[in-house]
Amino acid sequence: MQKNRIVCSMFAVILELLCSRLSAGQSATAPAPPRYPLPTYDEDWRHLARGDKSDDPWNPVKFIPISGDGSSSFLSLGGEARATYERFGNQDFGLSTPSPDGYLLQRYLFHADVHATERVRVWTEINSSFEAGRVGGPRSVLDKNVLDLHQAFIDAQLYSSRTDSVSIRAGRQEIAFGSGRMYSLREGPNVPFSFDGVRLKVQRSLWRLDGWAARPVINRNGVFDDGSHRQFEVWGAYASHFPARSGNVGVDVYYLGIDRLHARFDQGINDETRHTVGARAWRVGKWGYDTEAMYQFGRFGAGDIRAWRAVANASRTWSSLRWDGIVDVASGDKDRSNPDLQTFNALFQSGTYSGRAQLLGPNNSIRLEPTLTVNPAATVIVSAGWGFYWRQSVHDGLYGIAGNLVVPSNGAPGRFEGSRPTVQVDWQVSRHLSAHVNYIYVFNGQFEEMSVHGTPTMSFISPWVTYRF
Repeated sequence: MQKNRIVCSMFAVILELLCSRLSAGQSATAPAPPRYPLPTYDEDWRHLARGDKSDDPWNPVKFIPISGDGSSSFLSLGGEARATYERFGNQDFGLSTPSPDGYLLQRYLFHADVHATERVRVWTEINSSFEAGRVGGPRSVLDKNVLDLHQAFIDAQLYSSRTDSVSIRAGRQEIAFGSGRMYSLREGPNVPFSFDGVRLKVQRSLWRLDGWAARPVINRNGVFDDGSHRQFEVWGAYASHFPARSGNVGVDVYYLGIDRLHARFDQGINDETRHTVGARAWRVGKWGYDTEAMYQFGRFGAGDIRAWRAVANASRTWSSLRWDGIVDVASGDKDRSNPDLQTFNALFQSGTYSGRAQLLGPNNSIRLEPTLTVNPAATVIVSAGWGFYWRQSVHDGLYGIAGNLVVPSNGAPGRFEGSRPTVQVDWQVSRHLSAHVNYIYVFNGQFEEMSVHGTPTMSFISPWVTYRF
């Protein structure tokens, strides 16, 4: 209890200090500057060269001319500080060592964006992430990285016009596309995720095409010791047609490939070469939808891969209220004794699939979840949902967000996986500061109890604050 009070006091102090600084440095009547985007490399501060200024205290470091007026040659600095408290009840179905007082996570990012010319840009970003108070120490990959190079790439623009452009990016970089169901930023965990590779980007009017070949970066927890995964390669092509205005339909079509050694599924461990073809259609407006279908084929050891996933999400928006309903189904393996594999692989799926706790991923899963979101104030969002989950195949196990096997099938019957009511509050305190809290309660199905003697319930609570500049 004493530790909880210390953590809560720490959050209160951070919030008070940052708010005091912001109120001293910003005017309530200042023009609203652009928000900070994700991914952060989408930032563009050239508007400051045109005299489009606010009284934001960070303006002097967001746009530093290198030569002349700086419109084509300038430096921009930025970063993020995030403090998170997490507490699980019966983590991993009660199979992990408990941390009854929870633990504190801290993440610090700092980037330098150098526009050397109109056509050449260099982006670098370092990450420092820490964990304190977790029984058993930091979780591998997710919690700790003392100091390392998170991103470092060169952008070279090969061609540009008013509506069209062609550019190439080489180096360490984040990669995210579309809905985030296959490639997404790793924003939830304490340590972010990146790739070492090459990416080609083509923009033509409302069409955009991306092609890439890369290797995931391995987090080794130390100081500047991260490197490319030598047994895991990815590549792909992603084309998007963006809607010209609200109410129009957007379309994505894509191909994704992976090759990795010693991939583990409930069926066993073997080398995996997998190809994914997919299509997505979405509409933003008062009535909206987001539908996506994927098919996978390839080889798993001596067997063939045949897997699929289908998603349908519908929404209705009022002035300060939004309703969403989603059905998400991904295939599971039909027979452990057959070398062929039907388990879907969600690659680098967004952690929002099962909430911030990232309890389980979409592989071999059926998800049905309605969500209601309200805006009680202009800067506050409250969302509440209740997700219901089933195994798509009773002959396969349950998998995590990263595709790791969490609960093996062990011959246990039962399709129902459980349900999870979730509540989250997001408060954009200022342009730079945001405060959040997420709570999840889990009712586990009988399958988990029969397979690994898991607990009938789990819980998770996490408040966090983020400051960006």
